Amino acid sequence: MDTKLDWDQLVGALRNELQEKGGLIGLLNQQTETLYRGDTAENVRLEEQIRTQLQLILRTQGRDHAVRQTSSAFQLQEDVQPNEVIRGFPDFVHPLLEALFSEVERLSSRVKERLKQNEGLKERFLFQTPSAVLSL
Repeated sequence: MDTKLDWDQLVGALRNELQEKGGLIGLLNQQTETLYRGDTAENVRLEEQIRTQLQLILRTQGRDHAVRQTSSAFQLQEDVQPNEVIRGFPDFVHPLLEALFSEVERLSSRVKERLKQNEGLKERFLFQTPSAVLSL
């Protein structure tokens, strides 16, 4: 097994996921601003972009594929934790992989929080009557 190639593939998959989720967070930030402004037309446009970005993230799943492939090559179970996969690589690669896995998890949590927050803002600003919003 060529560990250099394998960790390059895993690093690439993690970086791609970071980019995709970072792009989604950018869209969610734009949506937050749009909701506060009450710009319904812009929100509809952003909703479509957010849906497209979410579908892209769900379709690619490069990290899961890379982890499964690496686990198989290291003869680990398929449902292995990232830290077990990392241990199969040379020590000098561990900090990079740990940081990338950690950042992916942090961004994943942030995406979930922002999605929930924006859903609440939509209920508050888009589905209330104008007089109810003004009384806030």
